[in-house]
Amino acid sequence: MRDFFKCQECVDLLTDYLEGNLEADVKDRLDEHLSGCAPCINFVKTFEKSKDLTSRLREQQVNIPREVQERVKSFLKEEIVTLSSERLK
Repeated sequence: MRDFFKCQECVDLLTDYLEGNLEADVKDRLDEHLSGCAPCINFVKTFEKSKDLTSRLREQQVNIPREVQERVKSFLKEEIVTLSSERLK
């Protein structure tokens, strides 16, 4: 099957995907990409784990500075781009 998404597009849709806010056809195409892309699968798992840990910290009333949040998000995006370019080699 044709791969409808590039890895960066998956990263951009990830929050909506995990929150169930994508239209069915977009979700289906993203699922198709994720089924065959190990770097994106790893990214989703890392993102979910980070989200879970962040939720736990919020429950403990620990504030994560916005700058730290943005740096983590930026790092994760860079990581998926690196992994996806390695996949193309």
